Amino acid sequence: MQSQIDPDVLDPKLVAFIRLKIDVSATHMYAPGVRRHIATAIELGATREELLEVIKISAVIGIHACATGVPILAQELVHAGRQSGPREATTPTPVIDGLLERGQFNPLWETLHNWDPDWLEAFLAMGAGIWSDHVLPPLWIELLCIAGDAALTHMYEPGTRRHIAAALELGASREQIDAVLRIVADQGRECYEFALPILEHELSGIAAHR
Repeated sequence: MQSQIDPDVLDPKLVAFIRLKIDVSATHMYAPGVRRHIATAIELGATREELLEVIKISAVIGIHACATGVPILAQELVHAGRQSGPREATTPTPVIDGLLERGQFNPLWETLHNWDPDWLEAFLAMGAGIWSDHVLPPLWIELLCIAGDAALTHMYEPGTRRHIAAALELGASREQIDAVLRIVADQGRECYEFALPILEHELSGIAAHR
């Protein structure tokens, strides 16, 4: 049984998107939930473009591997007495340049930007349209990002903090962000949906052999 979210706090379609965002993430990939939440969102009027946008937001979560690991690598190289200098981009980097101009460039990407700006540009370009194609409202995007970063299978504190701050700047209320986090908490109940049928199957198999 999922928590009921007040529709005056979060639009029911956004709630379906948040549940989809959690289940479709590379850190979870729970197919029954993905199917259920896509169906619910479509019933609530979601378009193909909106659902693809939610999936795209989920895909770019991969950058967190570099945001976490590259600064640690840089520190350990210093400790080991091994320096690694910057490398110039071989092609234009309009996505990075735009993020820097708008103050949206994540400081945790700085070392990666110095080491391999071409790779970073190519990766960020994958999700560059999320904030500019106007498929989803900016506040919805930030709330979806909070859900993905706070998810039980991810728990990425820097991103959770950054997107909460961005959501507040866009006018989010405490109740809205709290509701997102309660939806995230519901994810824990999926262990029952996943495991109980397996448990029942194994118990019935044991009983059949007695």
